[in-house]
Amino acid sequence: MLKISPKTAEVLSDAQFRTLVISQALFDLSIFMRGSANSWVIFEITQSQLWVGLVAGARAIPFLFFALLGGVISDRFGRKNLMVGSLWLFALTSTVTAIMIANELLLAWHMIAISLIGAIGGALYGPAFFALVADIVHSDRLSNANGILSVAYTTGEMLGPMIVGFIIAVSGADIVFWLIVVGNFFGLVLLIRVQEPRHIENLTESSQLSLFAQMGEGLQYARNTPPLLWLTLLVIAQNLFGSAVFALMPVYAVDILKIGPTGFGLMGGVLGAGMLIGAIIVSVYGIHHRHAYVMLAMGVVWDIGMIVFGFSRSIPVSMGSLFCMGLICMPWVTAVLTMFQQASIKKMRGRVMSLYVIAINTFPLGWLFGGAVAEWLGNEQALIISAAFGTPVAGLALIFSKELRRA
Repeated sequence: MLKISPKTAEVLSDAQFRTLVISQALFDLSIFMRGSANSWVIFEITQSQLWVGLVAGARAIPFLFFALLGGVISDRFGRKNLMVGSLWLFALTSTVTAIMIANELLLAWHMIAISLIGAIGGALYGPAFFALVADIVHSDRLSNANGILSVAYTTGEMLGPMIVGFIIAVSGADIVFWLIVVGNFFGLVLLIRVQEPRHIENLTESSQLSLFAQMGEGLQYARNTPPLLWLTLLVIAQNLFGSAVFALMPVYAVDILKIGPTGFGLMGGVLGAGMLIGAIIVSVYGIHHRHAYVMLAMGVVWDIGMIVFGFSRSIPVSMGSLFCMGLICMPWVTAVLTMFQQASIKKMRGRVMSLYVIAINTFPLGWLFGGAVAEWLGNEQALIISAAFGTPVAGLALIFSKELRRA
């Protein structure tokens, strides 16, 4: 039986943090439902892995341009209001998608446009959310808090695709997007109840710099604060190449393993189950204090899992590899997130976390990369190339940065 550590118990005793976790759990569930539904709908329209990658890859573009702005706004004007506005935008895009599917108006390029608009909300939301977590939780309990958030995240990762697969098989994709809207509404109700710490409100009134000057101030801080620069670059590399497998899951479900929409949902559910177990372990026990080495080791296991999945023609082997990939995913995410949070000071926290949001959300470009390479060279070759260019970059970063090795 797992015994909750005192640090985890202390984090969970905070009512503000508990409310934030539940709100975020609903938002995470809607994100994974939307991602799975998008993949299935676009593959059904186009029968192309490349289009699956294009729609997912479009989501990365707003993060590159709006995440830093979101960090500045959250540092200057507060976290919660920005988060609420962003969730409204996300809900609006889901509503439009549901209406277009129900009326048989949806085309492939519509999905790209809707993904771009929805991702603007995500880009503004992310820095504010992760900064608010660090505002609420004491620094030496961040890894436990991030582990708890990972449980919420991975529950959505596990349940979202399974719900999508079942609903598409029974009722149709438009119902999925209406459920997403409902989940967003209840998440917003809970988020409104969260109160920002008073000292954060005071910080938002202190700066007289322009928004662009504050952006430059944040970038300068990151450049002069080891190991933020290396950390940002290697997270981008691992996400860009490590996410190729997601663009291939629809074609493996339909053409290779022949398990259909329900099996497609089960793939995501098995991956999410592994992530959930990994997240529970992290939330209870934490992770090794040398976070960079945890990140490197977990990346190696992920790459091996991708290759096994790519060459497998056995349903149990394919599902087993996805489960193992999920199991090591949350220690990786927790290590990365904690390193970013601990490298930031309060007045720079939103801007530092915007770098994390930019880096972590390059994974849709990995979908685009995987879909494109699979279309041109083949599914297995795409996953081999992805593994060859992902984790080795992290190894090089550890060699060249002693600050990163100590993180």
